[in-house]
Amino acid sequence: MTAETGMRPSSGAHEPGGAGTALPEARSVLAVVARPGDEACYLGAVLDAFRRGGSQVSVLAFSRGDESPYNDSMEQLEVIRPFELDRAASALRAVHCLLADYPEAEMRRLPTAQLAERVIRMIGEWSVDLILTVDGRVVDRTAACVACQAGREAAVPVLGWTLPHEVAKVVREATGLSVTGDAGTRIDFELRVARTIQRYAMSAHVSQAGGCGTQLARLEVQGDREWLRWLVPAVAEAAPAKGRRRP
Repeated sequence: MTAETGMRPSSGAHEPGGAGTALPEARSVLAVVARPGDEACYLGAVLDAFRRGGSQVSVLAFSRGDESPYNDSMEQLEVIRPFELDRAASALRAVHCLLADYPEAEMRRLPTAQLAERVIRMIGEWSVDLILTVDGRVVDRTAACVACQAGREAAVPVLGWTLPHEVAKVVREATGLSVTGDAGTRIDFELRVARTIQRYAMSAHVSQAGGCGTQLARLEVQGDREWLRWLVPAVAEAAPAKGRRRP
Protein backbone atom coordinates (compact mmCIF):
# COMPACT_ATOMS: atom_id res chain seq x y z
CA MET A 1 0.00 0.00 0.00
CA THR A 2 1.24 3.46 -0.71
CA ALA A 3 2.50 5.29 2.31
CA GLU A 4 0.57 8.49 1.65
CA THR A 5 -2.73 7.42 0.09
CA GLY A 6 -3.43 3.91 1.31
CA MET A 7 -3.94 2.84 -2.31
CA ARG A 8 -2.47 -0.28 -3.81
CA PRO A 9 -1.34 -0.56 -7.43
CA SER A 10 -3.99 -2.33 -9.49
CA SER A 11 -3.46 -5.18 -11.92
CA GLY A 12 -4.89 -2.76 -14.45
CA ALA A 13 -2.22 -0.13 -13.81
CA HIS A 14 -0.91 1.68 -16.86
CA GLU A 15 1.95 -0.01 -18.65
CA PRO A 16 4.10 1.52 -21.37
CA GLY A 17 2.34 1.14 -24.71
CA GLY A 18 -1.18 0.70 -23.39
CA ALA A 19 -3.81 1.80 -20.90
CA GLY A 20 -4.86 -0.26 -17.91
CA THR A 21 -8.21 -2.02 -18.02
CA ALA A 22 -9.02 -2.13 -14.28
CA LEU A 23 -9.61 0.72 -11.88
CA PRO A 24 -7.00 1.50 -9.23
CA GLU A 25 -8.01 0.31 -5.77
CA ALA A 26 -9.42 2.89 -3.39
CA ARG A 27 -11.41 2.70 -0.18
CA SER A 28 -13.15 6.05 -0.60
CA VAL A 29 -13.56 8.00 -3.86
CA LEU A 30 -14.63 11.66 -3.96
CA ALA A 31 -16.13 13.07 -7.16
CA VAL A 32 -15.34 16.79 -7.41
CA VAL A 33 -17.48 18.64 -9.97
CA ALA A 34 -18.32 22.23 -10.77
CA ARG A 35 -22.10 21.85 -10.97
CA PRO A 36 -24.93 19.33 -10.49
CA GLY A 37 -25.20 17.00 -13.45
CA ASP A 38 -21.49 16.51 -14.09
CA GLU A 39 -21.37 13.77 -11.44
CA ALA A 40 -23.93 11.77 -13.44
CA CYS A 41 -23.36 12.71 -17.09
CA TYR A 42 -19.57 12.40 -17.06
CA LEU A 43 -18.58 10.43 -13.96
CA GLY A 44 -21.65 8.28 -13.29
CA ALA A 45 -20.48 5.03 -14.88
CA VAL A 46 -17.01 5.29 -13.34
CA LEU A 47 -18.42 6.02 -9.87
CA ASP A 48 -20.71 3.02 -10.26
CA ALA A 49 -17.72 0.87 -11.26
CA PHE A 50 -15.77 2.02 -8.19
CA ARG A 51 -18.76 1.28 -5.94
CA ARG A 52 -19.27 -2.18 -7.40
CA GLY A 53 -15.57 -2.79 -6.82
CA GLY A 54 -16.00 -2.12 -3.10
CA SER A 55 -15.20 1.60 -2.83
CA GLN A 56 -17.34 4.11 -1.01
CA VAL A 57 -18.21 7.01 -3.30
CA SER A 58 -19.05 10.62 -2.39
CA VAL A 59 -19.90 13.74 -4.39
CA LEU A 60 -18.89 17.38 -3.91
CA ALA A 61 -20.34 20.01 -6.27
CA PHE A 62 -19.27 23.63 -5.96
CA SER A 63 -22.12 25.53 -7.60
CA ARG A 64 -25.90 25.38 -7.91
CA GLY A 65 -25.61 25.14 -11.68
CA ASP A 66 -27.79 28.20 -12.03
CA GLU A 67 -26.23 29.34 -15.32
CA SER A 68 -27.42 26.34 -17.31
CA PRO A 69 -29.23 27.30 -20.55
CA TYR A 70 -31.78 24.57 -19.83
CA ASN A 71 -34.70 24.55 -17.41
CA ASP A 72 -37.53 22.13 -18.06
CA SER A 73 -38.91 22.49 -14.54
CA MET A 74 -41.31 24.98 -12.99
CA GLU A 75 -38.68 26.07 -10.44
CA GLN A 76 -35.72 28.41 -10.55
CA LEU A 77 -32.51 26.51 -11.22
CA GLU A 78 -30.83 27.61 -7.99
CA VAL A 79 -33.79 26.09 -6.12
CA ILE A 80 -34.31 22.82 -7.98
CA ARG A 81 -30.80 21.74 -8.92
CA PRO A 82 -29.58 21.00 -5.36
CA PHE A 83 -32.49 18.56 -4.98
CA GLU A 84 -31.64 16.98 -8.32
CA LEU A 85 -28.05 16.52 -7.16
CA ASP A 86 -29.25 14.72 -4.03
CA ARG A 87 -31.41 12.38 -6.10
CA ALA A 88 -28.59 11.66 -8.55
CA ALA A 89 -26.15 10.97 -5.71
CA SER A 90 -28.69 8.60 -4.19
CA ALA A 91 -28.99 6.78 -7.53
CA LEU A 92 -25.20 6.43 -7.56
CA ARG A 93 -25.38 5.14 -3.97
CA ALA A 94 -23.06 7.87 -2.74
CA VAL A 95 -22.51 7.76 1.02
CA HIS A 96 -21.97 11.55 1.16
CA CYS A 97 -23.17 14.40 -1.03
CA LEU A 98 -22.36 18.06 -0.50
CA LEU A 99 -23.26 21.15 -2.50
CA ALA A 100 -20.91 24.01 -1.67
CA ASP A 101 -23.72 26.36 -2.79
CA TYR A 102 -21.77 29.02 -4.71
CA PRO A 103 -23.59 30.80 -7.54
CA GLU A 104 -21.92 29.52 -10.68
CA ALA A 105 -20.50 32.91 -11.73
CA GLU A 106 -19.11 33.52 -8.24
CA MET A 107 -17.41 30.12 -8.16
CA ARG A 108 -15.30 31.04 -11.18
CA ARG A 109 -14.08 34.22 -9.47
CA LEU A 110 -13.03 32.60 -6.20
CA PRO A 111 -9.36 31.77 -5.59
CA THR A 112 -8.50 28.16 -6.34
CA ALA A 113 -6.91 27.86 -2.90
CA GLN A 114 -10.19 28.81 -1.20
CA LEU A 115 -12.13 26.15 -3.06
CA ALA A 116 -9.35 23.61 -2.51
CA GLU A 117 -9.69 24.10 1.24
CA ARG A 118 -13.25 22.77 0.99
CA VAL A 119 -12.04 19.67 -0.84
CA ILE A 120 -9.24 19.09 1.67
CA ARG A 121 -11.75 19.31 4.50
CA MET A 122 -13.92 16.66 2.84
CA ILE A 123 -10.87 14.45 2.25
CA GLY A 124 -10.29 14.42 6.00
CA GLU A 125 -13.91 14.06 7.08
CA TRP A 126 -14.76 11.35 4.55
CA SER A 127 -11.38 9.50 4.63
CA VAL A 128 -10.94 10.00 0.88
CA ASP A 129 -7.98 8.32 -0.79
CA LEU A 130 -8.79 9.10 -4.43
CA ILE A 131 -10.37 12.11 -6.18
CA LEU A 132 -12.27 11.77 -9.46
CA THR A 133 -13.03 14.81 -11.61
CA VAL A 134 -13.66 15.89 -15.20
CA ASP A 135 -10.61 16.93 -17.18
CA GLY A 136 -10.67 20.64 -18.00
CA ARG A 137 -10.54 19.86 -21.73
CA VAL A 138 -14.19 18.78 -21.54
CA VAL A 139 -15.86 21.33 -19.26
CA ASP A 140 -14.57 24.52 -17.64
CA ARG A 141 -11.30 24.02 -15.84
CA THR A 142 -12.36 25.20 -12.36
CA ALA A 143 -13.21 21.84 -10.79
CA ALA A 144 -10.16 20.09 -12.27
CA CYS A 145 -7.78 22.83 -11.09
CA VAL A 146 -9.27 22.80 -7.59
CA ALA A 147 -9.19 18.99 -7.39
CA CYS A 148 -5.54 18.92 -8.46
CA GLN A 149 -4.48 21.55 -5.94
CA ALA A 150 -6.32 19.76 -3.14
CA GLY A 151 -4.88 16.42 -4.23
CA ARG A 152 -1.33 17.72 -4.22
CA GLU A 153 -1.72 19.39 -0.82
CA ALA A 154 -3.39 16.38 0.78
CA ALA A 155 -1.22 13.77 -1.02
CA VAL A 156 -4.31 12.18 -2.59
CA PRO A 157 -4.18 11.10 -6.27
CA VAL A 158 -6.57 12.65 -8.78
CA LEU A 159 -8.08 10.85 -11.77
CA GLY A 160 -9.56 12.84 -14.63
CA TRP A 161 -12.34 11.71 -16.97
CA THR A 162 -11.30 12.22 -20.58
CA LEU A 163 -11.72 10.97 -24.14
CA PRO A 164 -9.15 9.89 -26.73
CA HIS A 165 -8.70 12.38 -29.57
CA GLU A 166 -10.37 10.12 -32.11
CA VAL A 167 -13.43 9.53 -29.91
CA ALA A 168 -13.67 13.22 -29.06
CA LYS A 169 -13.73 14.01 -32.77
CA VAL A 170 -16.70 11.70 -33.34
CA VAL A 171 -18.44 13.15 -30.26
CA ARG A 172 -18.00 16.70 -31.63
CA GLU A 173 -19.45 15.69 -34.98
CA ALA A 174 -22.36 13.77 -33.45
CA THR A 175 -23.31 16.13 -30.62
CA GLY A 176 -21.71 19.54 -31.09
CA LEU A 177 -20.06 19.27 -27.66
CA SER A 178 -16.77 21.14 -27.44
CA VAL A 179 -14.44 18.32 -26.38
CA THR A 180 -10.81 18.03 -27.45
CA GLY A 181 -9.71 14.81 -25.79
CA ASP A 182 -6.24 13.44 -25.07
CA ALA A 183 -3.53 11.62 -26.96
CA GLY A 184 -3.54 7.91 -26.33
CA THR A 185 -0.15 8.09 -24.64
CA ARG A 186 -1.66 10.34 -21.94
CA ILE A 187 -4.54 7.99 -21.11
CA ASP A 188 -3.90 5.63 -18.21
CA PHE A 189 -7.13 3.60 -18.06
CA GLU A 190 -9.59 2.33 -20.66
CA LEU A 191 -12.52 0.65 -18.95
CA ARG A 192 -15.60 -1.34 -19.86
CA VAL A 193 -18.54 -0.01 -17.87
CA ALA A 194 -22.26 -0.53 -17.36
CA ARG A 195 -24.53 2.44 -18.08
CA THR A 196 -27.77 1.53 -16.27
CA ILE A 197 -27.04 3.32 -12.98
CA GLN A 198 -25.51 6.28 -14.80
CA ARG A 199 -28.61 6.75 -16.94
CA TYR A 200 -30.81 6.51 -13.86
CA ALA A 201 -28.70 9.19 -12.13
CA MET A 202 -28.88 11.40 -15.22
CA SER A 203 -32.67 11.16 -15.22
CA ALA A 204 -32.70 12.73 -11.73
CA HIS A 205 -31.70 16.05 -13.34
CA VAL A 206 -35.21 16.75 -14.60
CA SER A 207 -34.56 20.44 -15.19
CA GLN A 208 -31.81 19.54 -17.65
CA ALA A 209 -33.89 17.24 -19.84
CA GLY A 210 -33.46 19.68 -22.73
CA GLY A 211 -29.74 19.03 -22.79
CA CYS A 212 -29.90 15.37 -21.88
CA GLY A 213 -30.22 14.27 -25.49
CA THR A 214 -26.77 15.65 -26.24
CA GLN A 215 -25.21 13.73 -23.37
CA LEU A 216 -27.06 10.54 -24.31
CA ALA A 217 -25.78 10.91 -27.86
CA ARG A 218 -22.25 11.15 -26.45
CA LEU A 219 -22.81 7.93 -24.51
CA GLU A 220 -23.94 6.24 -27.72
CA VAL A 221 -20.59 7.17 -29.27
CA GLN A 222 -18.67 5.91 -26.24
CA GLY A 223 -20.61 2.67 -25.97
CA ASP A 224 -19.43 0.73 -22.93
CA ARG A 225 -16.02 2.47 -22.73
CA GLU A 226 -14.64 5.13 -20.41
CA TRP A 227 -11.17 6.66 -20.35
CA LEU A 228 -9.27 8.17 -17.42
CA ARG A 229 -5.87 9.74 -16.88
CA TRP A 230 -3.89 10.67 -13.81
CA LEU A 231 -4.00 14.42 -13.17
CA VAL A 232 -2.16 13.93 -9.87
CA PRO A 233 -0.55 10.47 -9.92
CA ALA A 234 -0.57 8.10 -6.98
CA VAL A 235 2.70 8.17 -5.06
CA ALA A 236 4.49 4.86 -5.52
CA GLU A 237 5.60 3.11 -2.35
CA ALA A 238 9.35 3.35 -2.02
CA ALA A 239 11.14 0.02 -1.78
CA PRO A 240 12.96 -0.57 1.54
CA ALA A 241 16.68 -0.11 1.45
CA LYS A 242 18.64 -3.32 1.04
CA GLY A 243 19.34 -4.98 4.36
CA ARG A 244 16.72 -2.88 6.17
CA ARG A 245 13.27 -3.88 7.29
CA ARG A 246 10.24 -1.69 7.40
CA PRO A 247 9.18 -0.70 10.90
